[in-house]
Amino acid sequence: MIFSAATFLYLLPLAGLPILFHLVLKQKKRTLVFPTLMFFHRVDPKLNSRRQLREWLLLVLRVLMIALFLLALSRPTLRSSTGARGKLSLVSIVDNSGSMGAGAKDADLTKLECAKEGVRRLLSSLEADADAALVLSVEDSAVALPETLSNNRTALLDCLDQIHPTEATGDARRALAQAFELLHDSPAGGGVIHVFSDLQQAEWAQNQDSSEVQDSRIHVYFHRIASAPLERGNVAVTSVQLPEQRILAGQPYEVGLSLRNNSDAAAEIRVNSVSSQGQKSTQSLSLQKQQIATVGLPITPNEKGFHWLKAWVDGDGFTADNAAGIGLFCEGKGTVLFVGEPREFGMLPTAVSPLGRGQLTGLVTEFSPSVRFDPNETPALIVATWAGLAGTGSRGTELSQYVEAGGNLLIVPALSPGQDAFPAGAVPWLGAGHRRREVYRSGVRLAVLSRDAGFWRQIEQIVGDFSAEPMAVYAFCPLDLPGDFTSLLGAGTKRVVLAHKTLGRGNIFVSGLAFSPAWSTLPLSGLGVVLAQRMAVSRVGLAPPESSSAGKNGEASPTLQFTADARVLPLVAGERPPAWPMDRETEIVSLCGDAFGWKGRPAEMPAFPRTGVYLATTGDRRCCLSVRASPREGEHRFVEGDEVPVARSTPHTVVSFAADTDYAQYHGGQVRVIELYIPLLLLLTLALLLEGLLGASRVRSRSTGIVPVFSGARHSRYETAEGRGT
Repeated sequence: MIFSAATFLYLLPLAGLPILFHLVLKQKKRTLVFPTLMFFHRVDPKLNSRRQLREWLLLVLRVLMIALFLLALSRPTLRSSTGARGKLSLVSIVDNSGSMGAGAKDADLTKLECAKEGVRRLLSSLEADADAALVLSVEDSAVALPETLSNNRTALLDCLDQIHPTEATGDARRALAQAFELLHDSPAGGGVIHVFSDLQQAEWAQNQDSSEVQDSRIHVYFHRIASAPLERGNVAVTSVQLPEQRILAGQPYEVGLSLRNNSDAAAEIRVNSVSSQGQKSTQSLSLQKQQIATVGLPITPNEKGFHWLKAWVDGDGFTADNAAGIGLFCEGKGTVLFVGEPREFGMLPTAVSPLGRGQLTGLVTEFSPSVRFDPNETPALIVATWAGLAGTGSRGTELSQYVEAGGNLLIVPALSPGQDAFPAGAVPWLGAGHRRREVYRSGVRLAVLSRDAGFWRQIEQIVGDFSAEPMAVYAFCPLDLPGDFTSLLGAGTKRVVLAHKTLGRGNIFVSGLAFSPAWSTLPLSGLGVVLAQRMAVSRVGLAPPESSSAGKNGEASPTLQFTADARVLPLVAGERPPAWPMDRETEIVSLCGDAFGWKGRPAEMPAFPRTGVYLATTGDRRCCLSVRASPREGEHRFVEGDEVPVARSTPHTVVSFAADTDYAQYHGGQVRVIELYIPLLLLLTLALLLEGLLGASRVRSRSTGIVPVFSGARHSRYETAEGRGT
């Protein structure tokens, strides 16, 4: 027996109160002198015995009434499973992952439509008092699921109508654990689970090692919905490659969309995109089986703020893994602050911004005699000379904080007219410096060092293979570097003249070359111009915005964590955003994709089951959430046989889905519950009636006043309303 409100059982000792009152409040004996017994000769002596019996019956009934009342409040239930009649508890799990949007075998419906129809027939086969609930394999905030078991069939059917295809991979472990929790909270403490799914391996082939789904009182039925064969090859979006730089207004960029043909047939597809500014593109592509390709999607943001790009694939055999929402943040025009006189920097300002106002490169050049920080406009790049920074002192702390917050710093030798010798110098807070200048009239070959560094990867994406271009250096100051710097260029291979290191979220570049043709051929080459501009727009330590490391679903998962100043966060459909750094109310609205609106605590943020771009606002901080489809949903691999790995630790049965299945056959022998609340209330009512009848009889008896009982002695004993006497 199970007690839903066991607290009331602790009050059962109160049922003894009538006995206590009977003993404590027992009437006192009094002796009365009576002149004659002539009026009591016809009284029956058995009346006293009957009265005592009635008193004991009243006492028992009052104890029983209190006990029955407390037992009823504790809501006792009986649980049985072998054909006994009672209330059945049942949970249906609907697989609403992306793969369920494909067609079902031998049916003109999708697999998701078959699953929903199966749940409807299952609910209609239940007894009127049976409790049921729905669980989704992919969390979808658009479906208002009841949080507890209920016998409200109308509400459950309304929930079925709200279920629509998603582009996410389901979480089978979470769905089963949620179903088990619902059944454990039921009066029966168990029941039956019906799963309607195609049993795709991406979700259901995981080994289940959690104790949350281990209970012999619960049986799981898997209704396997067979999949129709794919008529064409399938191509999935596997990742999104954002530009590895700051996004500046008015500049064209390309977003890389990585694709993979994960089927055994060739696919002829079209890759489409549309931007928030209405810029559209369409590209045709042919992919052989298992082939991987990357397509560039153009976008040119024209103003500061958040922008989005929607991309999708047409022409393959499956659509749930074909789309991606891509968010970007445009910083407007970037400022490059040169600390010193323009003549000290040679051709570097022109290389960064030919016209100085950002028309061609999106970069604006400014000059200042000292380092300054405008709180309303943080420079994208600060360019200073070794001599200018040698005596910065306390300003070095501000510079390091600027770099750690995401800024870029470039230190170069100063070009001072008439000065042929450059004394050795160093920046104390940086730990790096340079030696005296060396001059070679015939020049020394300028060599590329650390070719696999992220900086060179950015350069190569623009100019291609640059290692074959001959470059010579005529004058340079060899650098003295600590171990945390990466060498980029060298005079030969032993003397470093350009190096880089990451500090916080920013970059520091140190150069032993002045940007002048008298020092090297670099300023006159296309590589030199691109190199100067890349240093200005580099971001986040030159790291790519999305990593290829495997996530929880075995696919590319973002390594970018949401920080207080993060701009864009990539997600795979079905995922929740990572830990939010602020515990303030957050509001999320849709920029691209399904209409979506949510407001609440960061810890309660919903998962995103479909592709799109969403803007999350917390106080004065905003972050763009980019959601792409799960690439695993197009994999045509399903669990075979009679065992589902994810439910290996609990009793389960796999059956083939059929539209005309009689689901009543699954209800026999399942854990049921018989509630004793109503029977206890009926017994309480009966006890109350009996107590009332006996109490009324007692009142009539006491109205006689005195009832004698003959003992055969000389003096007779008698009773009064107050007690006994002789």
